[in-house]
Amino acid sequence: MLNHPKWKMLLVIFSCVFAISGCVQPKQLEQLGLITAVGYDLEHENTLKGSVVIHKFDPLAANVTKVITAKANTSKALRQKQNLETDQKLVSGQLRCAIYSKELAKKGINQLVDSLNRDPAIGNMVYLTVADDKASEIMQVDMEKLQINLGTYLYNLIQQNVESEQLISPTLHEFNHKFSDRGQDPVLPILKIRKDNVIISGLALFQDDRYIDELQANKLFYLKILLDKYRSGTHELGFKRERFNKIIQEKGMDGKKVYNKLFINIDNIRSSAKITLVDKEKLHFKVDVDLQSRLLEATESIDLSTPENMKFIQKEMSREMEREIKELIMNLQKKQVDPVGFGNEYFTHFRGEPPSSKEWREKYKNATFEIKVKNRIVKTGAIE
Repeated sequence: MLNHPKWKMLLVIFSCVFAISGCVQPKQLEQLGLITAVGYDLEHENTLKGSVVIHKFDPLAANVTKVITAKANTSKALRQKQNLETDQKLVSGQLRCAIYSKELAKKGINQLVDSLNRDPAIGNMVYLTVADDKASEIMQVDMEKLQINLGTYLYNLIQQNVESEQLISPTLHEFNHKFSDRGQDPVLPILKIRKDNVIISGLALFQDDRYIDELQANKLFYLKILLDKYRSGTHELGFKRERFNKIIQEKGMDGKKVYNKLFINIDNIRSSAKITLVDKEKLHFKVDVDLQSRLLEATESIDLSTPENMKFIQKEMSREMEREIKELIMNLQKKQVDPVGFGNEYFTHFRGEPPSSKEWREKYKNATFEIKVKNRIVKTGAIE
């Protein structure tokens, strides 16, 4: 039976498998320093300061976290120098987050991002970020207070905000896609230290691979609406109180006001946005935004008992959103950054050779925009 051709073939395959597995060099965790976060600063004009957070496994002690810093001209030279400062081989297969200082990001980060792309051990889901000041300061935060490895903490910080739709996904894959796309610019979260803790303070706006300016956290909602379909989320709108006088109920207030404005909070948002190039020569765009939301909370007691009042609230909310979206787009246009992707819509209307990125940015400066928001309140919560 063993002389049957099929059995002979199986014996050959098993022999090859055992031979190959015997040649693989085993890597014990105790011998490895697992890099979970990397940070880069511009030390001098031609010098990088690189920091790595490593997770070390020690069978005789608790797991140890260590930060190693070195200076060199390239990321590969940084790794070589960092290896000289540890008894464990540094490996990047567990990298969770890369941080670039704002000063370095202003010069351009493509070279350093490319080094991540060329490392086969690093996956496309690594998060890229910008430090509000120096990356090394983020790397040196007191990890005992965090009670978790810094790389893991930063990964969880970003991931939960992406999943709750408070943040645009800043993975290596997303950055590469938008950087290589002539019609859209990348965005990355900005990390800042506040009271010995690392927080997300805003969004870094890029022109190609160079940091241009910061978008404040309270403006992320509208950029998110223009970029992606919302499936859930929350947002707060502020209005002059006089706009809602006719539906504000004064009962129990005794003339005392906590706020001089009316604030309305909506959640469970569903949205979609459509960008249309109406006039290619004059570069006029139309932006249609459709939202469904639940009115969750208001700082005044407002009357929701009639369809007319509900329509009035929807109309006022839509007007305010149109104003804020228009303000956001004009601000981005002034800074010459296009994270929304108006360039993508523009380039799809060319059959021949499209204009260069430089020519597009010159045209983008003079583009005009028409914003139309249709907000429908599908449910109401308890308004007090």
